[in-house]
Amino acid sequence: MQKKFIYAGILAFMSFQVSAQIASRVIKGSVGEHPEFIEFASRAAPVFNNKAIILSDKNQISFSDAAVIGKETDLNGTTHYRLQQLINNIPVENSVYISHVKNGRVVAQNGHWMNNTGNKLGIRTGITESNALAGALRFVGANSYKWQDTEEEAFIKIESGKADASFFPKATMVYYNVAAENEKAQPKLAYKFDIYAQTPVSRKLVYVDAANGSILASTDLIHDVDVAGTAVTGYSGTQTISTELQSGSYRLRETGRGLGIQTYNLKKGTSYSRAVDFTDADNNWNNVNSNLDQYATDAHWGAEKTYDFYKQNFNRNSIDNAGFAIKSYVHYSRNYFNAFWDGSRMTYGDGNSTDNFKPLTAIDVCGHEITHGLTSFTANLTYSNESGALNEGFSDVFGTSIEWFGRPAAAQHDWLIGADFYVIRSMSNPNAFSDPDTYKGTYWYAGTSDNGGVHTNSSVLNFWYYLLTTGAGGTNDNGFVYNVSGIGINKAQAIAYRTLTTYLVPSSNYANTRTYSIKSAEDLYGIGSNEAVQTKNAWDAVGVGGGISAAGRIAHTDPAAAARKQLFSIGISDNSVYPNPAKEQTTIQFKDAFGGRKTIELIDLNGRRVLNNSFMAAKGSNIYQLNLPSKLAPGSYMIKVNGVTVSTIVKQ
Repeated sequence: MQKKFIYAGILAFMSFQVSAQIASRVIKGSVGEHPEFIEFASRAAPVFNNKAIILSDKNQISFSDAAVIGKETDLNGTTHYRLQQLINNIPVENSVYISHVKNGRVVAQNGHWMNNTGNKLGIRTGITESNALAGALRFVGANSYKWQDTEEEAFIKIESGKADASFFPKATMVYYNVAAENEKAQPKLAYKFDIYAQTPVSRKLVYVDAANGSILASTDLIHDVDVAGTAVTGYSGTQTISTELQSGSYRLRETGRGLGIQTYNLKKGTSYSRAVDFTDADNNWNNVNSNLDQYATDAHWGAEKTYDFYKQNFNRNSIDNAGFAIKSYVHYSRNYFNAFWDGSRMTYGDGNSTDNFKPLTAIDVCGHEITHGLTSFTANLTYSNESGALNEGFSDVFGTSIEWFGRPAAAQHDWLIGADFYVIRSMSNPNAFSDPDTYKGTYWYAGTSDNGGVHTNSSVLNFWYYLLTTGAGGTNDNGFVYNVSGIGINKAQAIAYRTLTTYLVPSSNYANTRTYSIKSAEDLYGIGSNEAVQTKNAWDAVGVGGGISAAGRIAHTDPAAAARKQLFSIGISDNSVYPNPAKEQTTIQFKDAFGGRKTIELIDLNGRRVLNNSFMAAKGSNIYQLNLPSKLAPGSYMIKVNGVTVSTIVKQ
């Protein structure tokens, strides 16, 4: 009898332990998804078992199959596991949970996880991989591809150290959710291809329906023995850099930071396989010449400072936290006003007439582009719509922070992006460049160009970061009066870094970022801390998740804002712009209910303003002749009137 009593007691205790594993805090997920956030009291935290925790409506837990795709341990001793959802052992694209594990137990979990529809999802394909690839290549429509160049194929083998490496796209099978946001999930089996085009340059993930070959979606991947030497940089004065001595001369390579910082010369070509080293005889890099080689040291020093920023502030060993070698390629192509991270390396153009042919190697641009790489190894924010705007915004946030870190003197840093060669955006006053400072307010872009306005709408995050750092008061586009007390850039960047690397997942949006930046501030500085309060206040100020309460609303009487809102009386559609495509001139036909002075701008797909004209509109019907600059590069451009995008034109 005594043994039976003890056995029954053990069973009762075990039952209590299971039932005690309930969440102490839950945030509901989107339609068709499990909870976005689950937190457990320490005594009830379940043991981590490499699977995702699924919480029922009755607060009971079960587990879902997953693949561990990332693991990082922070300075607080918490390990953060990124889990990729698996259904039928096939990855569900962009469906990621992050398990936050302390002493082997899951103290919290957040992200996006599709309701398990494994019994309904098939694994059979209706087309072959080769047919799917043919469709993907028709979609990309490039003139040539990296794998067609034998030198580039040899290059990727050398760069990766793998004899079988190739740019040729091989399919991965995934389930891709084609449903719009806040709609029930509609996952489809898809072939996923990584396609790197050489002419014109692009790199995209293309998802092809495995049943019928239709294109489901695409995502851009282009985002756009050591010795101490002295470098006379083009933008940042004289700096100390690390180089490598080889065969009696020095080259822009070093091995002291992670697996290395390497900077190469493309000599105005586009083939990475033909890149050569920059060299110097005495390690005093005063290479001012007609080739603009002095800007190569900007790229090299900028990469070093970016590495140092993440290492010194967050103990991060390069962008993947495993020493990832940062490789930069300078002098890309001719008349190329761009810089980009392609998923593996940095590339810098030499500029064009827009910026008086200055290479785009300024330190904030270096930090911006390399941070795209860090994002790809952490949150991996999808490069479209709000998640894409956050991807761009965090690159601006850390690009600016890296500029302040590398050039600490007040006169040497600012809140402008690209100011060393050409101002692209302002973080402190986004409206000055026709970018929004309020979520879905004036200048917010709601179209499909620029991957859903990733460069334009990023400015809401930029302005949030500026307010959190410096503090300011004012009235946002919702008529909300705000007052934010700045906490300084060191604390602001710590909150932003933890938000990006610890909590965000590929499909995160602005609302998620508000939630997890406040959580990050609480993690770092305590619940109810001034840092957490000001993080919330800054989000209220930019209209994300707050800042529209009746108590804070006032009559909005800003004359400039009122004038901008007259735009909505103008009727322009794509068929009101002709010819389109155009070579030298196009005609814009529209009706305006108010009349008065208007501004018209052309914005390229990188968010840069390439034309800005002012004109008087009549009340009623109008015809405006827009002359396209002769030096304007061929491509697609957004037409903005009074700061709002009204159409797209193609320059031939």
